[in-house]
Amino acid sequence: MSGNASSIGSVAIAVLFIATAATAALAQTPTGNPERFTIKPQPYQRAEKCLPCHRRQYDELRSAVKAGYRSVSPLFNSLELAGNFVSGGLLRPVYGDSTRTNADGTPLNTNTASSQTFTHLSQVRSGFCISCHNPHLVLMGEDPNRREIPELAGVGTEFRPDEIRPLRDYHLVDVQGRQMLTPEIGGDPPPEAQPSLGAAAITCDVCHNAISQDLDRSPQRDGLANGSLELMPSLSKVGPFRFPAPVKGNFHVSSRDPERIAYIQSSNFCGSCHDVRVPGASLTHAETNLNPGSEDVTFYRLENLNTEWLTGPYASADNPFGKPIRCQDCHMSMFPYGGESTYEVGGKTITSPTPGVFATNFAAEPEGSTEYDYQLQKRPVANHYFTGVDVPIQSTEQMRARLGDDYPPVDEAGVDEHGVPKSLSQRREDLLKAAVRIDLDKTDATARPGESLMVRATAVALTGHRFPSGFSQERTAYLELTVKDDDGFLLYQSGYLVDKPHPETGEVEPDGSLDDEDLEHAQVIVDPGRKTDVYEPGTATNGHRNEVFALGPDNGPEARVFVGEPNGLVLWRNELTRIYLPGESLGRRGPDGEEFTASKPHFEETFSAAFANSVDNYRSLAPLRPTTYRYAVKLPSREELELLGVELKTPLHVHAQVNFLHFPPLFMRFLARTTGEQGPGGKDFHLVDEKLIDDFLVNVKAVAVADRTVELLDE
Repeated sequence: MSGNASSIGSVAIAVLFIATAATAALAQTPTGNPERFTIKPQPYQRAEKCLPCHRRQYDELRSAVKAGYRSVSPLFNSLELAGNFVSGGLLRPVYGDSTRTNADGTPLNTNTASSQTFTHLSQVRSGFCISCHNPHLVLMGEDPNRREIPELAGVGTEFRPDEIRPLRDYHLVDVQGRQMLTPEIGGDPPPEAQPSLGAAAITCDVCHNAISQDLDRSPQRDGLANGSLELMPSLSKVGPFRFPAPVKGNFHVSSRDPERIAYIQSSNFCGSCHDVRVPGASLTHAETNLNPGSEDVTFYRLENLNTEWLTGPYASADNPFGKPIRCQDCHMSMFPYGGESTYEVGGKTITSPTPGVFATNFAAEPEGSTEYDYQLQKRPVANHYFTGVDVPIQSTEQMRARLGDDYPPVDEAGVDEHGVPKSLSQRREDLLKAAVRIDLDKTDATARPGESLMVRATAVALTGHRFPSGFSQERTAYLELTVKDDDGFLLYQSGYLVDKPHPETGEVEPDGSLDDEDLEHAQVIVDPGRKTDVYEPGTATNGHRNEVFALGPDNGPEARVFVGEPNGLVLWRNELTRIYLPGESLGRRGPDGEEFTASKPHFEETFSAAFANSVDNYRSLAPLRPTTYRYAVKLPSREELELLGVELKTPLHVHAQVNFLHFPPLFMRFLARTTGEQGPGGKDFHLVDEKLIDDFLVNVKAVAVADRTVELLDE
């Protein structure tokens, strides 16, 4: 009896529990999985905060130009200033609390917020450069109390070019973290100043706080270009490992989200910044922003780096290595120091460094970095040198003044524990030597005086993208070719430099150096933007047109580029172009003072990204596609040689080499004048001058070399 009652009571209680639970369930509204998890936020940290557990990564990152140097780089600062002079200051960040408006009165808003629809070109322009060079700094600026770079007041004629300061000057704080500015633009930091978070540029938190692509910021909704990634400053850091060990003291937690881990390991992660789509109307191939409501926002591609990879052989298994090769496989691995591979390209046997070979090491310090002193294992790890084709154009002392006393010199001696050179300049040179090969195998075997010798130079890029790639006017490679007789008498040359004065920047006599000279294919001087002595709204003309533009003695005509005409300079790069429509002034005058205006559509190379309205991304060398360039070398006849008093001695020697220009000097001289007293600001911003060019511009010669002898026959 009691047993039955107990059983009935248990059933009753169970029924009551189920009924109560069902009622509670009916009272709730199912929401499904949240789109974003919630975790404790953490302000962006300086790299020094990661140093106790990640010494190796810290040391590697300190010698990467993207960490620190980019923020104080005289070239980056000059380019950003030059763009502001043309745009009326629109390249500076515009924050969410801004009262600025577009021309039609609508709010200018900001380009820093995620998931924003851009309806005006000016919205995309705001903060355009620094949103990739220092994205977390711009995001932090949405909080007025943490705003390192102030918004500029006014646009157009309200913009005061004489009152703007370079971004470099904002990257100093005192011990309380309060911003400090040097009394003079570009002056020495005050004694109590130290580098701000912004001075560190791209550091640990920028990458390891990444969550995913931000399609709404991406013009083509492909997750590429213009900083189209979502950052979340929190305790959750993402790395490459699926099962990371717990961190000592919970300074951070390591994400195990497989999608997040896959993203940071993909080339798409790099492509979120390493494609650059410039807002504006291109007269040749403008594209439309595909975000809803952004139909009026057009752009052209200034830097097509990641797209070149996506459309090239290394994004698939259709390459000599039989597998996709990511950005990280060359720029974060042992490459070019991880061994060599031999393979066939275009019927030619090539030996080159092997990508995707990673050093084996601890991901963190093996002692004291894990909770419960968990024993770490050695695993394949990425290096953080991020070696590319740039080295700082600045002295070590200048960089240390703004980036910290431990900033390494460009030519640091020695190798790291894996045998990789610590010298940034050495790594850059070795990377370039791995990038391209050249041969003269198809050159004529014999030649006769008075006839043409056909030299055929075949070049092939071994890069994951085109060679060279990136921002057009910074990266240039060219083919130097000479033909000499056996005694060294020069019969032909192309791709040569001539020591010249440069009075536009104060060098009135040749200085004995060729590193600061431009190639002889064109002779150009660019208008920096003239000023009046006293500023008045609307009186600063921004220029950037070519004051002088003439073809030089080593000109490689358009037919050389597009149909293979066999003469002139072979120049590899992307090219910024200004297309002038009929009736538009070219910005210069003839010998009689007459103004040159276009009578038909006319295009010229320009050296101002902000002034260009098109870019040719197909003058560079495509990867794994051998291309032959012909030179029709007309040899002097016997009669001509007799008049010269020269007797040619056989064999002839043909020499070809690929050289890499660190920066085209005329591009740097344009920036020197634009940000100097001749420019719209009317004062020297202490960024680029002739001394800086002479002291730090060092070109990389002979990254690939080929020689061939040709038998000289009698007539």
